[in-house]
Amino acid sequence: MSAASARGRRAVSLRQQVLGTVLAINAVAALVAGAVVVLNARAAARNEMGASVEMAELMVREAAERIAAEGSGDSPLPTHLRHLRHVRLTVRDAAGVPLSLGDAPAGAHHEADDDARAPAWFARLADVPALVRTIDVTRAGRPLFQVEVAGVPDDEIAEVWGDVTDFAMVAVAVNGAILLALFLALGRVRADLGRFRVTLDALEHQRAVEPLAPPRIRELAELAHGVNALAAALSAARAENVRLNARLVRLQEDERRQIAGELHDELGPLMFGLKAGAESIARLAGQMTQPAPLPEPLAGRLRERAEGLVAIVARMQVANRRLLRRIRPAALDHVPLADALASLVQDLNQHDAGRAVALELGRLAGHYGPALDATLYRCVQEGVTNALRHGDAHRVEVALAEGEGRLRLVITDDGRGPPAVVREGLGLAGMRERVRALGGTCRLEPGAAGGARLWLDLPVPADDLRDEAS
Repeated sequence: MSAASARGRRAVSLRQQVLGTVLAINAVAALVAGAVVVLNARAAARNEMGASVEMAELMVREAAERIAAEGSGDSPLPTHLRHLRHVRLTVRDAAGVPLSLGDAPAGAHHEADDDARAPAWFARLADVPALVRTIDVTRAGRPLFQVEVAGVPDDEIAEVWGDVTDFAMVAVAVNGAILLALFLALGRVRADLGRFRVTLDALEHQRAVEPLAPPRIRELAELAHGVNALAAALSAARAENVRLNARLVRLQEDERRQIAGELHDELGPLMFGLKAGAESIARLAGQMTQPAPLPEPLAGRLRERAEGLVAIVARMQVANRRLLRRIRPAALDHVPLADALASLVQDLNQHDAGRAVALELGRLAGHYGPALDATLYRCVQEGVTNALRHGDAHRVEVALAEGEGRLRLVITDDGRGPPAVVREGLGLAGMRERVRALGGTCRLEPGAAGGARLWLDLPVPADDLRDEAS
C-alpha cells in the first residue's frame, strides 16, 4: 500500500470533521447554557423566596396584631395565610409545641406537584441558602404563640426546570434538524468530490472520461468546470501526442524500409559479385598453366583462401537476409497482415519440432498502416521468441482480433512464467515504447493457468490516419 493511500485511510472525512465540530460546539454551548441556567435559577429562587418571605412576614405580623387586639385565639392564623407560595409557616405555642392550622397540618405549604418537581440533582445545583424569620405573637405582654416563616424555593426551581426542559427539547430538535441537513448536504458534496476523484484517477491513467455535470454548489460547479477544461486539454494533448508518435513511428518504418531496400538492392548484388569473383579465382587457380603451372602448394593455398572468401560471403548473405527480415518484413508490403502473421508462425514452428506455436485470428482488416502492421508483426515475433527462449515454453498461443475500435493481441505460454522482478530487455522495452507511441498499452503478467501472458491493446487508427500512413 502506498504512502498516499495510507494517509488517505488515516485521514478523517470532511463530513466527520464538520459534524464533529458542530457537536463539539453544541456540547460547549450546552455546558455554558447549563451553567447560566443554574446561576439564573439560583438568583430567581433567592429573589422570589426573599420577596415571598418578606410579604409573608408582613402579613403574619398584621394578622398577629389583629389577633392580639381582638382577643380571638380559636385559630392561630387566618385561612388565607395557610397556603402561601414559596414559604412554609410553622406555628408553635409558648411551650414550643407545634399547633394545628385547622384544615392544614402544622408546617404545610404549597409545593409543586410530583410530576412538576425538578430532579434532585438540579435542585441541589440551584439550591439557595435557607431564609427563616421568627415572629412572636403576644397579648398584654404574655406570649401566645410563635410563627416561623421559612423560605421554600421548590416551586421556583420547578418552574425553572420546566422552562429548561422545554428549551432543551426545542434546542435538541433544532440541532437535530441542523445536523441532519449538514449530513445530507455534506453527503452530496462527498458524492460530487467522489466523481471528481474518479475523473482525476481516469485522467492520471490516461483513460477517456465523460464531462462532469456541474453540481448545484457554485464552488463545486466552478471546480467541475476546471476539471472538465483540464480533461479536454489533456485529451487534446494526448490525441496530438498519439498523432505525433504515430507519425514518428511511420517515419521510422519508412526509414527502415529505405534501409532494407538499400541493403537488398545495393549490398546484395555486391556480395553476390564478391562471391562470384572468389569462386572464379578458385577456378583460375586450378586452371592456370601459362606461362607455367602454379606450384601445387601455392595453388592449394590460393584455392583455400578463395573458398574461405566464398564461405564468408555466404554467411554475410545469410546475415543480410536475417537483418532484412528484422528491419522490415517484406511480406507486410505485399500480403495482408493476417497472411504475414501466419507465415511468421509457420517459420517459428519449423525452427523446433518439439515446440508448437498456435495462431488464432479474429476479424481483421487487410492493413492498418505500415506503423501498426509492423508493430503487431514485431510484437508477435518478439513475444513468441521470448516465451520459447527465456520462458522455456513448449506451447505458445497467439490471439489477435479487432473489436470496438481496438486491436487486442494476447500471447500466452506454458513456460516458467515471468520472474518476480521483471528485467526488461531491449525486446520488451522496445515493444512497450512502440505500443505506447501508438496510444496503446502493453503488459506482461503471470498466466491464469501458469506460464506468462503478454497483453497488448492498441487503438485502430481512423481512416484518414490509415490512408495517410499508407
